[in-house]
Amino acid sequence: MRTGDRLWIFAIALTLVLLQQALGAGLSEIFAEGVPGFGTAPGVTVRSRARPDSEAAPIHAGSLRLKPGVEITTGYDDNVLSGPTRRGSWFSTTAGSLLIGTDWSRNAFGAYLSANDTHYAEQPRQSRTDGMVSIGGALDIGRDRLTLGLAHLSQHEDRSDATALASDRPVAFQVNDARMAYTASFDRLTVAPEVEISSWRYGDATVLGQFARQGYRDRTMLRGGSVFRYEFAPLRNLVFVTRALSQRYDTALPGQASLNSSGYQALLGVDYDEDTVWRARLLVGGETRQFVAPRYRSHTAMIAEGELTWNPTGMTTVRGLLTRSIEDAAQEGVSGFTYTAGKLGIDHELMRDVLIATSVGLRQARFLQGGQQAGASAGVGITWLFNRYAKVSATYDLNTAHGAGPLNGASTGYARDVALVTVRLGL
Repeated sequence: MRTGDRLWIFAIALTLVLLQQALGAGLSEIFAEGVPGFGTAPGVTVRSRARPDSEAAPIHAGSLRLKPGVEITTGYDDNVLSGPTRRGSWFSTTAGSLLIGTDWSRNAFGAYLSANDTHYAEQPRQSRTDGMVSIGGALDIGRDRLTLGLAHLSQHEDRSDATALASDRPVAFQVNDARMAYTASFDRLTVAPEVEISSWRYGDATVLGQFARQGYRDRTMLRGGSVFRYEFAPLRNLVFVTRALSQRYDTALPGQASLNSSGYQALLGVDYDEDTVWRARLLVGGETRQFVAPRYRSHTAMIAEGELTWNPTGMTTVRGLLTRSIEDAAQEGVSGFTYTAGKLGIDHELMRDVLIATSVGLRQARFLQGGQQAGASAGVGITWLFNRYAKVSATYDLNTAHGAGPLNGASTGYARDVALVTVRLGL
């Protein structure tokens, strides 16, 4: 693999890591999803593998490589508000992005900028504009590597998200995230201490026309820990993770207890690659979370993240994902919930320029104050690689949810169908 190709992969992987961290303190940065690569490199699937013949070449600016893109989507959502009463609407999204990488022989720099505007024709109050910028670099020190990253997100919370607030309009929020990690190599053993700090800020909302201040959700999260990897055979590693987490909320609503907490994680697992046909990645362990307020009891739960990938041929990938974590809730007076989700997907290269994908998934949220919400999803899509500058895809997704609220026991549920046609242009 050429040096420039490796650094492009680094830039994209860094962007994915920053995005995953800013939107949720999961374990995905340990076992990041497959990113565009070449040949049969580990982690590359039918959909994520690079196809030089059908991809726009980057723009050269000295040692920098720029990859701009435009994406135009139109479709129909038959339940925009994700409620028991369906309110459908046609909608369109226009998005632009710029990926920046380097072709240096040592060290690396990567940046990613994106913005997208979504407009609903029949439900204009649900229209929104989101954006993201991330920047990072790596400094090679002998066999070791120091990695730094910064990210800023301006997003909106969708009502279909687990335990999301049933607001009249999407709730706006911003995340500022910074992280630093140092990977030290000792023959077969690598040790990677890391630290991350992120700041979450929410805009106010209305629920059934009534003002609902969201400042009680503003918080600062600090996480530190280490990742230990031991390569007992080529492409096969034992992985051990330890972490300490702290959350500090800026304010609390009158009459509500503080949600400040601290937690600890310990996980043990394996990253096992069987000659590119099978790949198993699994971390299993526990997390304990302790709250400052006596009103909220300490909570200990099993947490995990796993992936099993099977490539029966070079044309098909079967991929299963499993995750379990402790997350923060959006509702007042709820300290959090345990979230479990699983997904099975099949990608197939029908022809050289036609890809199809199907998936099914299950999820469950158990609130620490009682009550639960469960859901299921299914999707199918087809992508046509028209040429190196254009791709066209059509997708259909179904999502359902049902359950009881954590405070009043009210039943909630919905079914949502979304059909999309997307055109992606590489400039």
